[in-house]
Amino acid sequence: MLQRKCLGFAAVISLLGCLSALMPAAVQSRPAVIASVKSIATQEQLDEWMMRYYQHPRPDLTISAVEFMAKSGELSHKGAQPPIGAFLSEVFIQNPGAVEQWQTQLRNGTDDQERILALALWMSDVKELLPLLKAMASGSSASVGEYAKGLLATRPPDLLRDDVASAGFLDMLWGGFFATGDERYVRRIIGTLPLAKTEGDIQEKLIGSAAQWSLTSNATQHTRVMEICEVELKRLSDDQKDTLAEVIKRAREKKN
Repeated sequence: MLQRKCLGFAAVISLLGCLSALMPAAVQSRPAVIASVKSIATQEQLDEWMMRYYQHPRPDLTISAVEFMAKSGELSHKGAQPPIGAFLSEVFIQNPGAVEQWQTQLRNGTDDQERILALALWMSDVKELLPLLKAMASGSSASVGEYAKGLLATRPPDLLRDDVASAGFLDMLWGGFFATGDERYVRRIIGTLPLAKTEGDIQEKLIGSAAQWSLTSNATQHTRVMEICEVELKRLSDDQKDTLAEVIKRAREKKN
């Protein structure tokens, strides 16, 4: 899903937003790429499936998408795992009746494949899916079993309520948005923009700068993100508008 040169910047920019910044506006969405396919077999298909899932969901491609990411090495990058997990957790929430079958097939793959399955189950925080994660804690390979046990011992992040304390949290918010199109994820990212002007706290400045970069990128590529930004601009007080107005301005310039 992500070009390799983007993966090293997980602390600064949105991992899932990285791809959209590199895509020409003219090809920002190509639903025909996956309209009739039975499985994800190319990077282009994976990109369209994940970046545009909220526009044309294809839950039937979930297994092949995860298998493709495992084979291509995407799942071995620790910085990429949380946003992918956040994305998949939303797919699981939308399709609870299919998750057990997906688990059965995905548990036959690599450890990376099993770990992202466990992570997505945990992040979904759905009571009915908890037994599936517990089964992984006791019945998977030793390393995956320990990983699942570690997850079960902690609380999953609440993306809509927990503090946005890192650029990695922004990545997860984008993962949630791409799976659902839910404006609340984007509004949370917009809410961190003032941090870009923070003096003396490098971590907060990085979060704000990452939010500014990823919002500009995705407002350029996603009409829905631009619409959410425009609505929020009208709601903000005058002293909070400057950074978001700049995001919208730059995104419009990139589109033209």
